Amino acid sequence: MNQLLRWLATFAGVSVLGLGVTGCFPDFSSSSDEGEDDALDFRYVDGDEDSENYLLELRLNGPILNSPSNSGFFGLDSSVTYAYQFQKLMEKVAEDDRIQGIFLRVSTPGGTVVGSNIVYDALADYKDATESPVHAYVEGLSASGGVWSMVAADQIRAAPGSIVGSIGVIGPTLVYFNDPVAIDGGLFGGGVTTQGGIQQFVISAGKGKDLGNPFRQPTEEELENLRVNINNEYDNFVTHVAETRDISEQTLRQEMGAFIFGTEQAEQYNLIDGTSGRPDAIAALAASLELGEDYQLVRIGYDEPGLIEILLGQTPIDFTYEQEQAIIQQDLCHLQTYSLLAYYGDVNQLCPSVEPAE
Repeated sequence: MNQLLRWLATFAGVSVLGLGVTGCFPDFSSSSDEGEDDALDFRYVDGDEDSENYLLELRLNGPILNSPSNSGFFGLDSSVTYAYQFQKLMEKVAEDDRIQGIFLRVSTPGGTVVGSNIVYDALADYKDATESPVHAYVEGLSASGGVWSMVAADQIRAAPGSIVGSIGVIGPTLVYFNDPVAIDGGLFGGGVTTQGGIQQFVISAGKGKDLGNPFRQPTEEELENLRVNINNEYDNFVTHVAETRDISEQTLRQEMGAFIFGTEQAEQYNLIDGTSGRPDAIAALAASLELGEDYQLVRIGYDEPGLIEILLGQTPIDFTYEQEQAIIQQDLCHLQTYSLLAYYGDVNQLCPSVEPAE
């Protein structure tokens, strides 16, 4: 075999990554004392500003990651969703009797299998603890891990023109260079040119430990091990959607696969319950609670210093915008090292390659 081979472990279709939850959430790892000062602060968004029936708007926005690599407070409208922080937030929301229901705005390509399942559990646990409804509203995209997460909702609607689906799991990308003499641009963008070829020495112990070494082909045993893991998670994904959305596993596997669908097809397959504008979707949540127009749509007033300290249980780290974006970018780059993703799209595009120095 004399040409460059690329091994892509996409045995189940698409990764489960999410590009769109209401951003990074504060670290709730330590809790504060219970009391009146422990209450969440809300801001008016829509509806009757005098109503005491609160509907809380949350957003599942951007890739769904597990947790941030650096602690601190990130704005709730960040470009990624950190699942463990989302889970802690939902636990906090469940303690607030003012909230009658959740309006979850979804715009995500998916994310890690772990993170997507955590978001699902957070929503399901909220419903169990409060017996309050959760309605999801797709704004443009809910793919792979986004579907995994949002099927916890009692009702799912989508904005016209949205796409939904990509029910599949993707593993690591394995690259193999066959007898390289030079690598244009370099393995890491630095440029490699030699007279005697390229050698690499990997010191490791344990069969398959250096899987991913681009200068050797993966063995069939290694590939089969990846396939088993991928297929196990794919089976879990299919069962999960089948049970929550009342879709047969045969339909999911044989007809739907890991394709994405417009709203008409998505509704035919029962991935969503209907297509509408956002006002109608909000009204549907209010109607399910028999509130009529007696409701106030609110969001969390996340930028109040007192609230941040309550949620963090400590003095927050004051990141600049540039520092926050650098942390998010670092976490997105680390995403490429995850072995199992539920993501729609090319995960490598989330981490731009380093340009060679001029």
